[in-house]
Amino acid sequence: MGRPDVTTATALPPSLVDRLTTLQRHAARGLTAVLAEDGCTLDQWRVLRALGDGEGHTMGGLAQGLQVAAPTLTRVTDTLADAALVYRRQTGEDRRRVLLHLSRQGRRRLDGLEALVAAHEAALLASPPWAAAAAELTGLLAQDGHAGTR
Repeated sequence: MGRPDVTTATALPPSLVDRLTTLQRHAARGLTAVLAEDGCTLDQWRVLRALGDGEGHTMGGLAQGLQVAAPTLTRVTDTLADAALVYRRQTGEDRRRVLLHLSRQGRRRLDGLEALVAAHEAALLASPPWAAAAAELTGLLAQDGHAGTR
């Protein structure tokens, strides 16, 4: 058999999605470790945080907003409910519709977790590799014409 044609490799341009994914995974891995030391998972913190707005949320709305699969969200919210950090309440107009709420104990737990998260994020943002990545992302956004848009 002959050798396949070898083409000269050219570097691909940087990809915004690739860099965002890599940075997200790095940041989440570090935060996961910080939260685990306090007996919390990343998904639990994210659910508590979403409920921290004081509004009741449906499971479907949470799943969509947090981009978490429904079975995973059910497992997470069951764990939080067992720990009395969240509670479920039927709405008055449609008893089949159930909203998830943050309990007082859940609010205290969230406040403590937010302090840990803030410290982690501050350390992350102060690190030279993260600053370089932020500059790279700014450049990628400017190239794609997204800089300054929301």
